[in-house]
Amino acid sequence: MLEVFFGSGEEENMTTMTVTDALAELTLLEKRIDSARVALDNNTLIAVVEVGKVPTGFKSRDDHAAQARASLQRVDALIDRRRVIKRAIVLSNASTMVSVAGQEMTVAEAIEMKSFISYYKEVLATITSAYSRTCQEYKVAQARVKERLDKLAMEVLGKNASSEKYESLADSFLAREGVELLDPTNLAEEIARRVTFVEQFESTCDRVLSISNARTMIEIPD
Repeated sequence: MLEVFFGSGEEENMTTMTVTDALAELTLLEKRIDSARVALDNNTLIAVVEVGKVPTGFKSRDDHAAQARASLQRVDALIDRRRVIKRAIVLSNASTMVSVAGQEMTVAEAIEMKSFISYYKEVLATITSAYSRTCQEYKVAQARVKERLDKLAMEVLGKNASSEKYESLADSFLAREGVELLDPTNLAEEIARRVTFVEQFESTCDRVLSISNARTMIEIPD
């Protein structure tokens, strides 16, 4: 069974670096881990040989055994190093505050919001479409009501009806058969507010995080 030790209880030496540097090291470690993993194959750990023979590429069986142990230790050390650095970054992100689009949040929240913002944009697209479609339907309905009103006015009042009589007829007609646009949430203002937030977040989030990462120092056990 593989045992993972998180500390020996002894005081550890610490290295201080920016989050930016830590992220760069994570990228490098990922490449080194992959390279070390590939190196575990091709008789490095286990091999089939004739009785009394030495695996190809090794000076002796002891050499093969030593290199097998060293190869495993190397890849495990790289993985442990990545875990330690990643943990320090995660803890820092959970406590470091930034301001994005007028909202105070932790770096971790801002990073999550970069993925989560797609939900805001989908909702924004839906309500914008609904608003545009319904406003157009309202205009068409108003035009139809106006046609019926004008037809009624012509039948009841004739061509030379005074404006006062027309207005009186119109008021009565619209009260009975007019159309209304129900907009309890003031959708135009709601859309504008959401557009502003999405635009500000997308235009500033990466820059804010980059500045924060360059300024924020974390400690990594040696």
